[in-house]
Amino acid sequence: MPDELAATYAAAWLERDPQLCRALLEQCCCPDVRFVQDSGEVVGIEALTDNIGAFQETWPADGTVTVEQTTPVQEHHGFGRGGFVWIFPGDQRGYGTDFVELRDGLMQTIVVFFDPGPPPSA
Repeated sequence: MPDELAATYAAAWLERDPQLCRALLEQCCCPDVRFVQDSGEVVGIEALTDNIGAFQETWPADGTVTVEQTTPVQEHHGFGRGGFVWIFPGDQRGYGTDFVELRDGLMQTIVVFFDPGPPPSA
């Protein structure tokens, strides 16, 4: 289940159509989801959809943007985490880790920490 939530959540961040983005978030997030990062927080699927749209507006218009998992999703006792990397045109990369609180099988709270680079290899 956590892998499916992570895949749906990532798809929402890549979806440019606000209605489709919202529909994806409704599949993986609680209606009152709380999204927290260093620049602030938003509450609710509508606010998160708007936040995603604002982030997408900063993307270069001349290339494809992707997001990939960098670590396996881990989950226990109603909490989870997973590492990710944003890949922008010109191989620009932005790494981070999402920490998630789950409620009723959906993401209730998502806390994002940005990482300096690729995670160390084992």
